[in-house]
Amino acid sequence: MTCSSSRIDLAARRLLSSIAGTRDARVSAMALAHKRGAGKQLIEAGLLVPRGSTMAVVAEDDLDDTPTSVIVHPITGRHGHLSNEAWQDEHFTARRRVYALDMSATARRVAARLDCSLGDDPVPSLDGAVMDFGTARLPKRRARAGIWVARGLTAPAVFEEFRQLVTRRPPEGLRVVLFLDPPDRHRLSFIRGHEFVALADVVDHEDGLAVAPEVLAARLLKGPSHKGPVWVSGDGGVLIVHGTWHEFTGGKQKIAVAMLAEAWLGGDPVLPVARILEEAECGPSVKRLKDLFGGHPTWQEVIRESGSNCWLEV
Repeated sequence: MTCSSSRIDLAARRLLSSIAGTRDARVSAMALAHKRGAGKQLIEAGLLVPRGSTMAVVAEDDLDDTPTSVIVHPITGRHGHLSNEAWQDEHFTARRRVYALDMSATARRVAARLDCSLGDDPVPSLDGAVMDFGTARLPKRRARAGIWVARGLTAPAVFEEFRQLVTRRPPEGLRVVLFLDPPDRHRLSFIRGHEFVALADVVDHEDGLAVAPEVLAARLLKGPSHKGPVWVSGDGGVLIVHGTWHEFTGGKQKIAVAMLAEAWLGGDPVLPVARILEEAECGPSVKRLKDLFGGHPTWQEVIRESGSNCWLEV
């Protein structure tokens, strides 16, 4: 995939992010007019497209600022106001035009520098709020990672729909979810197997919207700038506790670490050891968490076990 030649500057990207975080990803031309050249930039790049107009009209007679119903013209079917003088049609008023985020075009631009298996034909979900680009090979990573581009995840209702979607379509390995919403609006809950990455953290500044593969690979390894006391990568391969970095390479260890971190982040940190061993598909020789993590630097320092329970020591 190739990048578009038109660069998206910081103001335009922030505007796009704000629009993407709304329920229907729409904005009026009147609102765009207050953003100086940012809105025009997005329109010219084909990222914002016309979607009808607002249901507002201007009457030619004096109604003393009284709210007046907008109705449908009996012949043309257009919305407007039937005044004493004439039918006022709002369709041609440029500032009442409504623009919508073209999620397909935006997502393609975001993933343009990633060598995705479905780069030319991404699959939409959740009414186009999520675009599945298949898998991509990223720098310094052996296994391919799933790539999704999504918007609206900072809205609790949409995030719940997203949870249901990943339950129906679980990832094979790590799935990277590049989300367009403003990163400081709402911290997304951890979902095992998924790494939520804000576009602003990994964007190629030369392009302004496309993800830089090398920066994305570094972000997956080191985590976001603001981690909190506990941060874990989507696949459980990296755990950071109070700034101390821990790496895990075994598949069973990764599953256990992801479960322990998810429990801590969810506010109920103690888990039954048996549940973790079953989820990690440990053999009969592994009866305790010590058998799985014995010898790893995190054992008893960060990962603790007592009786039939275990937890992260934070």
